[in-house]
Amino acid sequence: MKKQFFKTMMSLSICLVVSFLLGCGPAKMSSTWTKDTYKEKKYSKIAIIGISNDLLAKNTFEQDAVKLLKKQGINAVEGIKMFPLGADKNKTAEDYIKIIKENNLDGVITMALIDSKEKDRYVPGEALHIPTYYRVGKYIVRSYQTIDTPGYYTTSKSFLIEAILYDVKGDLYKGKETMVWTGQSTLLEPYSLKNASESFTKIMVDQLIKDEIIVSE
Repeated sequence: MKKQFFKTMMSLSICLVVSFLLGCGPAKMSSTWTKDTYKEKKYSKIAIIGISNDLLAKNTFEQDAVKLLKKQGINAVEGIKMFPLGADKNKTAEDYIKIIKENNLDGVITMALIDSKEKDRYVPGEALHIPTYYRVGKYIVRSYQTIDTPGYYTTSKSFLIEAILYDVKGDLYKGKETMVWTGQSTLLEPYSLKNASESFTKIMVDQLIKDEIIVSE
């Protein structure tokens, strides 16, 4: 019974530490690319599009990214208002160009999960020294009891998310190259959808602003 109790407490402590670290998130994206000739960094209206079949995930990522960009003085809007979930099945390049022009967009940022992995790792057991007390005459004596906790295997998950910025200023036509920036970041064991969204969008927006990929008007 004691072994199970201490094993549970140890596992809980590990979970709390991991959750705290994940909540802080990595300081920057693991990899980025910027087009060599990219200069037009001011956008009047950027659509943020979460590419996902999950409506909740799409909404969450878009809303969090829009909120952070607006705090930086960037006019950003949620893509779901223009690109509803599942509405892209029969759309052509011309259809997307029409939507972009009708909504006066000059920038588009997409976010998508591009890879996920699971990895097993072995967590070795530990020797815990637990103090115990007992009375000898009028004195209280302290001693220690050693409890060996068993090792165990645990599975960790990682998710690779990619953001892409498209510059859609000026004339648009099918086949025109509009991608000007990409960034990728790996999230390790996010404990909720909201945590994953807040972590990634903060990393993304911080990187875009820090590297002056997007500047406010």
